[in-house]
Amino acid sequence: MITVTQTYTQIDIRKVNEKFLTDLVMLAYRTQAMEIKRAKEIGKDVFQMTLAECLERIDIQLRDPRGSLVRAHKYTVQRGILRSTERPGDNAWPCLPNGSLECIVTYSDLQKSNKLKESGNLILNWEPSSLSTDYTGMQNVSSRYYSSQNYGLHRETFTIK
Repeated sequence: MITVTQTYTQIDIRKVNEKFLTDLVMLAYRTQAMEIKRAKEIGKDVFQMTLAECLERIDIQLRDPRGSLVRAHKYTVQRGILRSTERPGDNAWPCLPNGSLECIVTYSDLQKSNKLKESGNLILNWEPSSLSTDYTGMQNVSSRYYSSQNYGLHRETFTIK
């Protein structure tokens, strides 16, 4: 009989979060649609959400000045036996200085997320979003895995057809 343990540490979470943060900072720099400082604040908050075990998914969306969705990365939290990790990259998104780069988080546990918000450990004020995270009608153009031990993020990239 084979026994599989699904253990990971804060170090594993930090390693994976650093890859997410690298993606986000690259996108902020490349698109000019978000300040680098804000990207770093989002990365710190996402790390806290992960530690609190309340994060299910993160969506990064590039919207043009009219608010239309141009590109998106969808990061889904993965636990268990994972694929080997990849380097951040494949972020050659268009420069849209008058557009916006949005980050939407989906919680796996609302009770834990509310407790985290009340703790004062978050930098930003995370409010419910009216933006859709349904990418029907968009093309899934790539996939990457960021993992360490038994914790990871599966990143899917969507673009307009």
